[in-house]
Amino acid sequence: MTTAGEIDELERHFVAAPGTFTTSPLYRALCPVVAQDRSTLELLTGRRPGQQASYLFFGAVHYLLLGGVRHPLREFYPSLVGASAADPAEAGPVLRDFCRRYRAELGQLVRTRLVQTNVVRRAVALRYALWVVGQRCPGPVHLVEVGSSAGVHLYVDRYRYLLGDQVFGPADARVTLDSRWLGRAPLPDLDDVPEIASRTGVDLNPVDVTDERERRWLRALVWPENQDAATLLDTALDGVLAEPPDVVAGDAVEVCPELGRRLPAGEPRVVFHAATRMHVPAARRAAFDRAIDSIGAGGPLYHVWQEPPSAPHRGHGADPRAELAMHGPDVDQVVPLLRVDGHLRWLGPLDITP
Repeated sequence: MTTAGEIDELERHFVAAPGTFTTSPLYRALCPVVAQDRSTLELLTGRRPGQQASYLFFGAVHYLLLGGVRHPLREFYPSLVGASAADPAEAGPVLRDFCRRYRAELGQLVRTRLVQTNVVRRAVALRYALWVVGQRCPGPVHLVEVGSSAGVHLYVDRYRYLLGDQVFGPADARVTLDSRWLGRAPLPDLDDVPEIASRTGVDLNPVDVTDERERRWLRALVWPENQDAATLLDTALDGVLAEPPDVVAGDAVEVCPELGRRLPAGEPRVVFHAATRMHVPAARRAAFDRAIDSIGAGGPLYHVWQEPPSAPHRGHGADPRAELAMHGPDVDQVVPLLRVDGHLRWLGPLDITP
């Protein structure tokens, strides 16, 4: 049964959420509307544990619109109507009407779907982290991504990177990622990274990219103004379709210990997750951390993450400057690496001011 406390928590979540949607004027405008709509907040109490309500709700609405639902709300979505999108400030009453008309469809999505963002540019952060790992360990390394969804980051070594005025990666890459480098000194040589001996994903619900509905869900989680990110996602998913990676279905708490035992004994492994731990229910986060640490029982473990400061690993206080951090086998302390934009539109050293 829904409690007043649950509704109050969801209201606070949506009141604070505009600060999250930095590149989506539409979602920033709609967050306060949802915060005051008790009927929609009640609907969101049916979501699976740990799922961030705002990402899930806006993804569900976007999914229905991308699927062809004809409603005036679509006129506010640049992903559907391009530059002619209506003023986000006028979208509130239209959203409320949409939620009334499609309550059953939204409820089904909220109850069954997971927030599985595939921000392809986050491979930039992983590429940098692999360079750091390579300074400590020449490799090859076994790459594991927890919360891998479709597995686009597992092909980090096959992408081309345009970072400021520097270029890394294969010249004939299918996917090219561009990002602003805010440091005064140039980046290190990000072509000097360890060879990847194997690549494995772990996900509660691995995405079948041959299923149009699954691809549409991933597309729906891209904010409607971010067409460049949507195009990158489509291209990266085509690459996954051509060569599907090994993605193990299941909860990381159960899967990771066995996965660690399967990797060749004594060989280094890199575990990466981005915006994943933040969706783990608070009561399970310690178990999540221990499960990842268990992968290091069979060989040197380099654990890399891009998570908000609100979700630090293993109880360590997060450096408020850095969302990209790691710890390795030679030191138990967390090592902050970079300041990064959540969607990797920019990155820079810890002492920069974006």
